[in-house]
This record gives sequence, structure tokens and C-alpha cells, in this order.
Amino acid sequence: MNQKYLEAIKSLGFNEPSLVQQTVFKQFDHEKSAVVISPTGTGKTHAYLIPLIERIDPSLKEVQILIVVPTNELVNQVAGMLEPIKGEITVKLFRANDDKKRLIKSLENEQPQIVIGTPGRLLDLVVKENALKTYTTKYLILDEADMLFDFDFMSQIDPIVHKLTSKVFVFSATMPKNLLNWVNKYFGYADLIDLTDEVNLNIDHYILMAGMDKDYRLLQLLKVINPFLCIIFVSKNEMVTEVYQMLLEKGYNVTRVSSKLSMKERKNIINEARTSKYQYIVASDLASRGIDFLGVTHIINYDLPYQLDFYIHRSGRTGRMGAHGEVYSFYEDKFSRKFASLEKRGIKFKKIRISNDGELVPYQSRKDRLKEEEIQAIKKIKKPTKVKPGYRKKNKEKIEKALRKVRRKR
Repeated sequence: MNQKYLEAIKSLGFNEPSLVQQTVFKQFDHEKSAVVISPTGTGKTHAYLIPLIERIDPSLKEVQILIVVPTNELVNQVAGMLEPIKGEITVKLFRANDDKKRLIKSLENEQPQIVIGTPGRLLDLVVKENALKTYTTKYLILDEADMLFDFDFMSQIDPIVHKLTSKVFVFSATMPKNLLNWVNKYFGYADLIDLTDEVNLNIDHYILMAGMDKDYRLLQLLKVINPFLCIIFVSKNEMVTEVYQMLLEKGYNVTRVSSKLSMKERKNIINEARTSKYQYIVASDLASRGIDFLGVTHIINYDLPYQLDFYIHRSGRTGRMGAHGEVYSFYEDKFSRKFASLEKRGIKFKKIRISNDGELVPYQSRKDRLKEEEIQAIKKIKKPTKVKPGYRKKNKEKIEKALRKVRRKR
């Protein structure tokens, strides 16, 4: 492996490259386009940033690298990861909330060597304003490609890239439909590197059973676990504020992240969370895609996401780069099919409950806890031909009486 890559990895505080980094480093040396599928938290961003730095020609004051990501937060994050290794290379960020006139003015004087931007803003500057000259691009990077496909950013990306002849590297945690076909259409045949089955993340997945009130279950769980940093995911933006306010009133060290906040507010909160200012973050799925919070030890799914891929992304906020993580999801009957689908994808859930002593213990259904003779005794109880008021109470009393009789005999 290229010695410079190893030195760069060590300079960032890692002992050795992760599997995706080793694989992508070799792929760059082959100089062939590729679609790389690897779970969240395995080091994909550094996998492409380190080789790209080595391929910049400092003497050429033109766009050489174009990195496209779906959100403003990811623009900032990729730029932050690039900062320690970029040296004298010129980098320009293009975010949706940046002043367009100011950006155009800055491009009149100098074209950056590395561009990091969102699809909409790049469409403005490359196609509509012809201010950003990307035809010189040597390498195109599409990061968080599954999110780019999910939100139909490809209609914005198409006009930006259709004339490029650069090498393309696409990175994603899951495999969106037609992703490989799209790359092959514009850039010739690309290699598919799927490391999904090669990477075993160190994450335990739990289903918290029992049908009590969800807020009560959440507060119970928080008394049991002691996270360094925990993200509590909800699926509706309006619920972010409700859960956040509830925890705040209970005295928890908590903040929130959602698309309802301004870009400036989100940036400040993310920066504060990265300095360990908070122990809990209540978040929408905005925080499940690509945003790195250091030291996330626990994930709580207040409710399951609408799309199952988002469960994978949420979980990937913890257990990163070899660390151990725990993911807790509250069971509801309406989620039974989703849990079954996730199990088919290889997620192994452990069913648990909170005991009267305030401990997490394995969950057993009433049927599982009963012995065979107890089950047979319950089956012998005759059901009335007509259901009368108080039926449930009387039937419960009959069941308890039958169980006591069996247990006395034992």
C-alpha cells in the first residue's frame, strides 16, 4: 500500500486503515471508476480524501476535484475532515444558504482546486451562472449517494456532470436501485465494491417490550443506561421539540437537531455536541445521514423510521470504527412487520424489558414463561357462549385459580 496513505492515516490518529480505506486506496491506484457500498461509520470519507490530495497538481489553478453531498451539514463535515491534510490546496464550499452573488464574485478571481457542494447550489453556479468551471474536473465524488437518490437530487446532478470525462467514485451505505446503471451511463463501466457482508459493526440491537406509555418507557430506559452520548431518533419533526422539551423539563442535559432549525442553529448545536456539551440529542433523520458526532454510545429509536434503510443509517451513528454501540427500539404492534423485515436483513434483535428493580432483563412472553401443564389447564377453561359485562375480569380470575391449582400440585 502507498506509504503516503499510511502516514496520512496515522497523522489522523488511526493505527491502520479500515477495510473500506484499504480497498478504496487500491482502487484509486487502478484509476478506474467505482461504486463503493460500505456500512455507515467505516471510514468512507477519508477513504477518498487521502488519495485525492495526492492527485492534486498544485500548479494548476483550476477545479480538479468535485465532491457532491446532499446537505449543508455534510459540506461542512467533509471540509472539516479535509482541513488537517489539505496543505496549500485551495478548497471552496458551496452550500444552499450561502450568498450566491458573493460566491459568483469570488469565482471571478480564482477557481478552487477542490469543490465541495450540494446539488442545488452547484447547479446554480455551474449550469445557470456558468461561474464555476468544472469541465477541468479529474475526479468526481458522490458521497451519501443513497440519500442523493432518495431525495431526487439526480435531476439536479445530471446537468452538472453529463459533460464530464472524469473518474467517478460513488460512496453509499446501502445500494439504491439503478445507482450502478447511472454511473455506467455517464462514465463508462465502473467496478462495484460491496463490503456490506465484509464489515461486522460492533452494535447490539435491542427491542424494549411491554405496552406502557412510550414517554414513560423512555424515561425508564434513561434511568438504566448511562451513555456518553445518546441520540434519540423520532420520525416526525414536530415530535423532536416535544420529546426535547419533556427531557429538558426532567433535567436531562439535552439538545435537538431538526430541519425546522435554521442552518446557523444546527451548525452551532452540532459543534457544541462534538465538544461533549450534551449527553442526549433528540433528532429527526436529518442526523442519521453522514453527520458524525464523536463518542455516540447509544441510539434510541423513539419510533421506527418510515424507510427501513434509515434504521441502518440511524444505527450507524454508533459502533463506529470498531467502537461498541447499543441501539434500543420501542416495540409497538404496528412495527412488527418492520422488525421482521430488519431481521431478514441480518439485524439480530434481543428482546428485553425493564424489571421492577430497574434492570434490563431478557423478555419472555407469558406463554413462554408458562409450563406445559399450566398451558393445558388454561385451555380447559370453558369460554362462555355469550360475552357479558365483566367477562375479562371473571376469565382472568378463572385463569389465576387454575394456575394456583396446578402449582399447588407441583
